[in-house]
Amino acid sequence: MKIPGYSSLAAFLAHYRALKSDASRGAGDDQLFAEMSAVLATLAPETRAALESGEDNAGARRHRARAELQLRRALAARGIVAD
Repeated sequence: MKIPGYSSLAAFLAHYRALKSDASRGAGDDQLFAEMSAVLATLAPETRAALESGEDNAGARRHRARAELQLRRALAARGIVAD
């Protein structure tokens, strides 16, 4: 299954998080989630942690913004989001 195109990084992350939290997802959704996870796995562990961080202080927001930029570039390079 090919990852569909998304209009924005926010749309990709919202879909990824929805799939991640859905314990009853079907086989097609499992495969899509695995492919989306594989793209995220190309990022450094600290970058992935920043994307998942729920902290809301200046440092955490700055790290999250950098992580989102790196993810957007990775997704754009694969044609998953518009650059």
